[in-house]
Amino acid sequence: MRHRFILACAACLALAPAIGGARADTTLVISMAADPTGLDPEAVENNTSGFVMATIYDTLTSYKPGTVEVAPGLAQSWDIAPDGLTYTFHLRKGVKFHDGTPFNAATYIQTLDRQLNKNDPNYIYNTGPVESYIDFTFESLASYRAVDDDTVEFKMKQPSAALLASLAMVWNGVVSYPAAAKYGKEYRNHPVGTGPFIFREWRQRDQVALDANPDYWKGKPKVDHLVFKEYPDAQAALLALRRGEVQIMGDVATSVISSIRSDTNLTLLTQPGLTVSGLGLPNEVPPFNDKRVRQALNYAVDKDAINKALYQGMAATLISPLPESQWGYDKDTKGYPYDVAMAQKLLNEAGVKPGLKVELLAYSTPRGYNPAGPDLAVALQAYLRKVGIEADVRKLDMGAFLATVRSGKYPGMFLTGWSGDNGDPDNFVGALFNSKGMPISDTVHYKNPEVDKMMDEAAAVSDPARRLAIYKIIQQKIMDDAPWVFVNSTLQVRAIRNEVKGFQLNPTQMFFDMEQVSLQQ
Repeated sequence: MRHRFILACAACLALAPAIGGARADTTLVISMAADPTGLDPEAVENNTSGFVMATIYDTLTSYKPGTVEVAPGLAQSWDIAPDGLTYTFHLRKGVKFHDGTPFNAATYIQTLDRQLNKNDPNYIYNTGPVESYIDFTFESLASYRAVDDDTVEFKMKQPSAALLASLAMVWNGVVSYPAAAKYGKEYRNHPVGTGPFIFREWRQRDQVALDANPDYWKGKPKVDHLVFKEYPDAQAALLALRRGEVQIMGDVATSVISSIRSDTNLTLLTQPGLTVSGLGLPNEVPPFNDKRVRQALNYAVDKDAINKALYQGMAATLISPLPESQWGYDKDTKGYPYDVAMAQKLLNEAGVKPGLKVELLAYSTPRGYNPAGPDLAVALQAYLRKVGIEADVRKLDMGAFLATVRSGKYPGMFLTGWSGDNGDPDNFVGALFNSKGMPISDTVHYKNPEVDKMMDEAAAVSDPARRLAIYKIIQQKIMDDAPWVFVNSTLQVRAIRNEVKGFQLNPTQMFFDMEQVSLQQ
């Protein structure tokens, strides 16, 4: 018994404040439904990876807390020439990467070379698959240079309306070039940034562990350790949250929302979502290469009923490829009401006979843009059956799912969705439906040259009224072409324990500003 008493006391001392008033180490645990696929922001594009990377890396610009309004980041200020073709960024002084490398104009140019210079020995396209926003962010960039130690200049081929907002995206996190050179293809497993938390360990299919950056330029984080832990099962994640093993639930399934609301120790946080969700249709594969078939499937699905049954009031039916919370959204765009007779008519006109068999690929866990997860696939399957289409649902974990639909070779239907990255409409229509995005973001291989041209024009126009007018036409044309079955836009939903203080949602769903979060002792 004496030995047990000594051990128990030792455990108590480990949790108690140290002598002299110093507090014990604090660890904040965040649950995620899936494992990251990599932690290199210049090569990886999925929300699960982004959740973690948002705490490791800083970006040249940033977002004001809780918004997508552009604010200073590693660039403390910038100047834009009147013609919109020259950007001069004034960099923050005294910042260091986690490996001790100084952040300055020379090291930032190195990270740009890694992304954009084919002659760079560590050119990212030579190190493995690339799925990020390099081409979108910098497609209008003509040249870049270090003016002096603290100043970088961009020269543009044409104006870029979303450049400053895009530079704040987690996918443009600034990487330590020496670390990228050291690890090569393995860099995505050994991330080094300038952000509030320093990568310590990644136990794949379990957790990513990070430590507070004591020298962070915004001030040392208020917790000592941050852990992103995988909980594929929603009930297991809820149990861990209730027990205090998890303090923030990152991916909240609709099936646990009522339980969270009824628990006085937990708080459900919501925010209008920059999200869209639906069913991806293989636009190049017969019979889905016929617009009438794609339109028919939109009429065949009762989205309002799905939203009511699966999403507990947390979703709105899509009538546009933009969510209602996105500026540029056109409330007069015509969606597709539930109309089985119209669906049958269009299928008959296209020569599609009852009994068509097709696979419907689903991810196995909830997503920020689809908290119902694979249940949405089952609901869609039932509606498709009513119009004579037999959809065989197959589920994969998120990493395998993304690899399949982004391969450019998958011929079936699949759940699809998007969470906005920068608050600009081009980040939705340009990313999802510009053929330049095939096969990574335009996973359905939608290609309309007229729409491509309009999207490129809108992305370069600086006049907001002109952009709105173009995006109105773009929305109408995309909805008429029906590259997806457009289902819904959901609220962003997260759950926290009441002892979590200072946590704030961001419309992009990323875990920004985590240095401000504390645990009440």
